Amino acid sequence: MNSPKFPPRREGSHHDTVSMYCHDGPADGAYRLAVSRLLKVNEWGSLHKAIRTDFRLCDGRGDTLDRAPRPGDYIRIDLPGPGSPSGGGYDWVRITGVEEVEGEAPYASMTVEPCPDPRGDEEAVAHFYARGASNTFVIRKVGQCVQAEVHGRNERPNNSDPAMLDRVRNEAVALAGKVGLGKIQWQDWAAGVVSVIEPEAEG
Repeated sequence: MNSPKFPPRREGSHHDTVSMYCHDGPADGAYRLAVSRLLKVNEWGSLHKAIRTDFRLCDGRGDTLDRAPRPGDYIRIDLPGPGSPSGGGYDWVRITGVEEVEGEAPYASMTVEPCPDPRGDEEAVAHFYARGASNTFVIRKVGQCVQAEVHGRNERPNNSDPAMLDRVRNEAVALAGKVGLGKIQWQDWAAGVVSVIEPEAEG
């Protein structure tokens, strides 16, 4: 079966979040819709009522984009509560890979990694996780089922690079993720991608 490659697990914590919705008939239309939801980053916050984070696709200058994501683009993350001082109140990730594979077991995937704020010259990572962490988002069609996945790797608090205010805030947010709060939000995201989908009529 076709499968995307995830960054290897080297250190820190990790998680694998999965949500599946199975249909009574062919799931081709539902799969295509789920892939479109993956690629509409600006609408991630509305996928599930429990998601309280706002996501915006941005270019290399930090300006918002309204198109499908590409490697090299950025995602601006506005978490509830205090934002990252180094990121101008936001956390930032850079898209390192986007892939779409057809065939009997199709999938689409996107990988992101923490990065500096693209709007400035600072080299410090503007994210609560340190450089080297990643999230890989995957949509698959498995028979008559559509599956959404989030795979987190090498998740360590970003407490060595930024200024003191960032360190305190990053430790608190990363700790919340470590005890499961971060995974709860990705579970809501994955459920939102697949559970609200009704299959299109297959002609």
